Amino acid sequence: LTPFFEQFQKGRLSNKEKLHGVNSDGLLYIGIHSTIVLKPKEEERIIIALAAASSIHEARQNLTLALELEDPIQLSEMNWNDHFSSVPYFECSDEYLTRYYWYRWYGLKLNTIATGEDNYSYPFVCEGIGYFRAPISYSAMCHMLENRWMHTPELAQGSLLTFIDNQREDGGFRGYIDVNYYRQEMFYHANWGNAAIQLDAIHPSPEFLQVAYEGLKKYAYYFDRERDEEISGLYDIDNHYETGQEYMHRYTVVNPNADQDNWGEVFRLKGVDVTVYIYELKRALSTMADKIGKTDEAELWNFEADKIKASVLERMWDPEQEMFFDVDPATGQRTKVKTATCFYPYLTDIVSELHLPGLKRHLFNPKEFWTKYPVPSSSADDKFFSAEPDWKGKRMNCPWNGRVWPMTNSHIAEALAHSAIRFSDGQLKKKAAEFITKFIQLMFFDGGPTKPNCFEHYNPLTGQPSIYRGIDDYQHSWVADLIIKYVCGVRPNENGTTIDPFPFGLKHALIEEVIAKGRRIKVEISGKRFSVWVDGTKFGESTIGRPITATFDASTKATDFNSNN
Repeated sequence: LTPFFEQFQKGRLSNKEKLHGVNSDGLLYIGIHSTIVLKPKEEERIIIALAAASSIHEARQNLTLALELEDPIQLSEMNWNDHFSSVPYFECSDEYLTRYYWYRWYGLKLNTIATGEDNYSYPFVCEGIGYFRAPISYSAMCHMLENRWMHTPELAQGSLLTFIDNQREDGGFRGYIDVNYYRQEMFYHANWGNAAIQLDAIHPSPEFLQVAYEGLKKYAYYFDRERDEEISGLYDIDNHYETGQEYMHRYTVVNPNADQDNWGEVFRLKGVDVTVYIYELKRALSTMADKIGKTDEAELWNFEADKIKASVLERMWDPEQEMFFDVDPATGQRTKVKTATCFYPYLTDIVSELHLPGLKRHLFNPKEFWTKYPVPSSSADDKFFSAEPDWKGKRMNCPWNGRVWPMTNSHIAEALAHSAIRFSDGQLKKKAAEFITKFIQLMFFDGGPTKPNCFEHYNPLTGQPSIYRGIDDYQHSWVADLIIKYVCGVRPNENGTTIDPFPFGLKHALIEEVIAKGRRIKVEISGKRFSVWVDGTKFGESTIGRPITATFDASTKATDFNSNN
């Protein structure tokens, strides 16, 4: 796998450096060798150390410090322990949930970069390993949702600030940011607005909101100017890469060549997911504007969001099929192609109770989306559906014509949970708990709770991950956030925190050191009952299904207890 096999001459490496080529991209291989002669039963201790930094001085300094330690590995252990102590502590009677919670925090740190170098002025989380070791706009909002639960907000804030700091002149966010140059064409859609508001609910910061508001305002202007030439309130997808969801029937239905290997404007499709993201963005901008004293702008953003909501209900909702669909701007007609993104309006207040039968009819249908390992990215009855990673007979890297993607599953979990809460629907609460459990259990090797993983996509019928891709520890979803909000029930809001665990059927669960607006929250679940502590003092207890709401006054002190039926 390395070039050194062919470079050994007479048992030695050549002691050469080759750091130049046709371009500066690629992998850097470093090899050292030494000869060790051991007598029978003899032992010899060898220390091999490597320091990498942006300057020779810093690298030598780091190397010297490490070698002075009696056991340098202890320093790494201390760093990891510091990380794990900087997030809420969680354990429960379901080993899958407990192990995956901590595995996700491991993956987030594993993929964190905090260098302060060139384009990387702020800390951020990479989407994954290998090619994905960079800030990528499609997944950055996932990292904001996860890392907002850390005891300090800098990493979660950095996932947005990195893109604002490198924002394009037209207001769009770059899809992929390299440390010292830009890839011009790459762009990905993402739900930035919701992530910013969710972060502010835990770590309120007027200074961060001000910067975020100005950057996201330019981003919204870009979409209004470039992605909705009809001024319809519905927004365009231009190619199958920019949704992060390649190779789907939803694109080829408007252009047979939509699956070609091209960025730029290959086709135009009014996307349900993209439109929902911009709806959430404008609602968020209204909230942010109000908080930073721009009340006139807040009213305008709400007006704009209302327009999007009306357009989605009028043009994307199909009352006969009881489903939201993408719209072909060339004809104004709904495409009638069923994908998991068709459920994204249920993440929001766009839907009413009138839309719930459609959610249940399609999502819970085993012939469409409720497969053995839900949910497939495209409906199981789609003519291009494939449980294996094939598109039109050829295995692809990232097909979305039937594979289960953790990114989509995080969205679907939110859609179920949000609708269950909004409409006090007990069936949806149970289904949300069932789905989150299945989602997490999917991401383990051999079916047991000892070896968690996170690959790009999985087989909806067998649960087999995309091992052939070699991309594990992939941070392209949010899971710890789901566990805290719905397993433990901790959901901060504008005025305080609601504690409302979903019915996961756990014998016991414990989460503590949850920091929300400066208060420490602890929740303990025992069977059907749960108790809540705020700042070390017991605040109240209730039963699963009867939430507790802790409201805070201006000093963020817990002042009121309310248990709701």
